[in-house]
Amino acid sequence: MIQRPPADADSRCPRSESRKQTLQGAGILLAVLALVSAAAIAHGGPTRLGGPEWLRAVALVAGVCGVSSLGGWFVARLGAGGPALAVSGSLGGIALRLVLPLLLLGWLSADPAAIPAAGRLRAAGAGGLLVVFYLTLLATDILLHIMWGPKGPLRPQPRA
Repeated sequence: MIQRPPADADSRCPRSESRKQTLQGAGILLAVLALVSAAAIAHGGPTRLGGPEWLRAVALVAGVCGVSSLGGWFVARLGAGGPALAVSGSLGGIALRLVLPLLLLGWLSADPAAIPAAGRLRAAGAGGLLVVFYLTLLATDILLHIMWGPKGPLRPQPRA
């Protein structure tokens, strides 16, 4: 016979709480990405720093950093199931978070004669944008992992 918890017991499933935190974290990362993008657009533009390619540089860097950061967040959050899965999820998240920005940096470093678009975006300031976007999203990701980690202040505590 299956025993059910009393009606007044907390019936929230730890998995659904983890999913909720994962989606909340993704929303926070997207909000930070939007804020950094808005600040970058306000800072530069066709008549200011970066020239006419500034908006393209912001869009490219925001896209690459957004995809890598969100992908790394989701992969790392898959590891909530156990120690072995946590380690592999963390390593996978770190790899995903690093690979795409490094590929973009390599592309931006290409010879402008061979790839003119990369040279124009580099001249517009895409390399500096990449550093700012990457570090801002990484810091946000670290704070989210601290807050919702095993001893984090926002982690749901079992009821006594």
